Amino acid sequence: MVNFFAQQQQAKRNTSLLVLLFFLAFISIIGIVTAAVAVFSGAVIVSDTAPTQIFWQPLIITMAVVAGGILLVCLVKWLQLRPGGHVVAESLGGIQLAPDSSDPLERRVLNVVEEMAIAANLPVPAVYLLPNEAGINAFAAGYETKDAAIGLTRGAVETFSREQLQAVVAHEFSHILNGDMRLNIRLIAALAGILSLTHLGYMLLRSSRFSSRRNNKNALPLVGVALLVVGSIGVFFGQLIKAAVSRQREYLADAAAVQFTRNPEALAGALQQIGARQHGSRVHHSNADEASHLFFGQALSSWFTLMATHPPLAQRIKRLTPHWNGKYPSPQQHFSQTQQARQQQQRPNALEQLAKLALPALLLEQARSPQQAPQLIRGLLEANVIGTVSPLAELTAAQQLALVELAIPALQLASTSSQLDIVKDLEHLAQRVANGGDLFHWCLYQLLARHLLPASKFKHTLANDQAFDITVAALTAAEQQQAIDFTQLERALNTCKSWSPQAKQTLVQRWYETIHADAKVSAVEHKLIATLCACIGAPLPDLEPDLEPE
Repeated sequence: MVNFFAQQQQAKRNTSLLVLLFFLAFISIIGIVTAAVAVFSGAVIVSDTAPTQIFWQPLIITMAVVAGGILLVCLVKWLQLRPGGHVVAESLGGIQLAPDSSDPLERRVLNVVEEMAIAANLPVPAVYLLPNEAGINAFAAGYETKDAAIGLTRGAVETFSREQLQAVVAHEFSHILNGDMRLNIRLIAALAGILSLTHLGYMLLRSSRFSSRRNNKNALPLVGVALLVVGSIGVFFGQLIKAAVSRQREYLADAAAVQFTRNPEALAGALQQIGARQHGSRVHHSNADEASHLFFGQALSSWFTLMATHPPLAQRIKRLTPHWNGKYPSPQQHFSQTQQARQQQQRPNALEQLAKLALPALLLEQARSPQQAPQLIRGLLEANVIGTVSPLAELTAAQQLALVELAIPALQLASTSSQLDIVKDLEHLAQRVANGGDLFHWCLYQLLARHLLPASKFKHTLANDQAFDITVAALTAAEQQQAIDFTQLERALNTCKSWSPQAKQTLVQRWYETIHADAKVSAVEHKLIATLCACIGAPLPDLEPDLEPE
């Protein structure tokens, strides 16, 4: 049996080392450029008859300008990507799928993403299709869970069986949960900053053509050449480190995807389909280069192994299925042309949480509709918090949480006026929830508010130890039906949301120990923890206790 937890820990350790190397490369570039300027500008004078003279002012200015320039470009690029995963998806030619789409192929993809979101205890992300890409590939992009987007190429959605599609989507969800999206965006910004040196060097060379005719002592051409050389070397090594970081995160995501699906054969089968097809996992869009490390498979051809952003297919497959014979199967048939694929679309699966929840078809339709979702969610909160008489109040805790998570994409696509109305209602409900609501429904409100209200609404934080203790105390108070300080709890969640995945796992495990102190865990208590986890972007523990019915 493959030890996927050990693989996760190893990949995380290796990634930390590689990120440190990226920082050292950044410092080295500044030092080399400063040294080049010192030589060409005469800031360092070496003489046999006198001590070496160093004029520190121009060197310090050079270091400040180079570091400031690189960081400025990094910041600009980061701000361009900061709005969310939709920016990356659209830059790659992606088209967002409507949450209520009735197209069979699109509905198949949306259903799988919804199922995996419920299984991973995450709000459903936006889903994008890359219609012009025949290669088999997928990606996750965004800065945090509220702005995450999952994209799939046309080749992927038309090729994969349902189980394989679930495995690949689970792989992308693991990137979201492990914080890879934020790391990937920072890598894009860092490489853009290093690349700016080569652009600056080229500009200096061009601008020096005319000035050098009038001044033979002009040093701009030499500085330009130095920046071009150093920038090119920096980009080369930056790409090497980016590729190495990406390879480690892919191993981690493969291991985590198997934890989600309990089906290593499905993920291995998806990888085998890449090897079986002529197009492989190639992505032909002009922006694929800067986003190559985001993809499920190798998006660009690379003859140099160290520049590959993904491990070799054979190695990934062998890690998942050690018994694999090394032979790729025949390419699967086109989805829309085979009855087998249609049957797979309908086949029950252990991860089909929506089917288990038995949500009424009308409510599912409303949750997926940008026109109807705002009123549905408003009615859900009013029924449970204010006490309005409504069938929505009769839904189980699991059904209510699922409706909120499923409605997020539709709410984000709703008209501006609808969004403003629901935000206004949320702000009005906030005080009522804090004064008279129970912890579960307060958490539902928090989950919605964190996706629809500006991040500035949740800027107040606490010390880490204090935040940890307050969340545990809130669960204890809920168990004993005591009053809860919701203001402090909100600040505690704000604090925990920025923690590392490992720290969040420790906290969630403590939550489970708290509610299991009486040797029983009700389904409501389990969903209470699920809502808390969703608020901080943490997965539920891998092993769940036996639950009492609601």
